[in-house]
Amino acid sequence: MQGDLWLARPRNFDPATVLDRAVKQFWQHGFEATGVETLCNVMNLGAGSLYSAFGGKRELFLAALDRYMDQVSKDAIQRITAPASGMEGIRAYFANLVDAIAEGRRRRGCLLTNSLVELGERDPAVFEKIALNLTRLETAFAAALTRASAAGEIDAEPGAKSAGYLVCVVQGLNVLANTQPSRQILDQIVASTLRSLEGEPGQARRRRATQPVQ
Repeated sequence: MQGDLWLARPRNFDPATVLDRAVKQFWQHGFEATGVETLCNVMNLGAGSLYSAFGGKRELFLAALDRYMDQVSKDAIQRITAPASGMEGIRAYFANLVDAIAEGRRRRGCLLTNSLVELGERDPAVFEKIALNLTRLETAFAAALTRASAAGEIDAEPGAKSAGYLVCVVQGLNVLANTQPSRQILDQIVASTLRSLEGEPGQARRRRATQPVQ
C-alpha cells in the first residue's frame, strides 16, 4: 500500500524546467561526458525521479534534443520564413547566428551539430532526429531562395547558390563556434556567403529585365 501511494504522488517539479537544465548540460558537455549523477544535480532531481519522468539517460537525451529543436531551432527557422523578402529572411537567420556565437550564447555551437558528430554514426534515433531538423532548415532556405529569385534579389542560376550550401555554411559556423572566433571572422564568412547568392549588385535584376516575356 505504501508503495502504491508513493507511486501515485504527483511530481513536485516542472518537467519543462528540469528538461531545459538537461539541455544546457548536454549542450555544454555532450552525452558521454555527462553522467546521471551530474544530471540529477543540475536538474535538482533524485535518480528515482529522473528515471520515473524520463526513463533513463539516453531517453532524457532524446527528449533534450526534441526540446532544443522546439525552442532554439524552431525560432531560428522562423527567422528565415517570416519575412516576405527571401534574402531578408536569410540575412536575419545568419545575423542572429553570428550574434549568438559572438556574444557567447552559442560558445559550444549547436547541440544538434555536436550530437551528430558525437553520436550520429552509432545511434540511429539521434541521427534521425538531427537529419529531420537539417531537412527542415534546408526546406526553409530553399523557400527563401525561391522567393528571392522570383523577386530578382539573387542570381537564379544553380550551383553554390543553393539551400544545401547554406546548410553547410551553418554547420561550419556551429563547429567553428567551439573555437570562440571573433565577430570579424564570422561576419566575413557570412558576407562571402551572401555575396555568392546575390552576385554583383543589380545583376539578377538586369538579367530578369532582359529575359523575353513568355
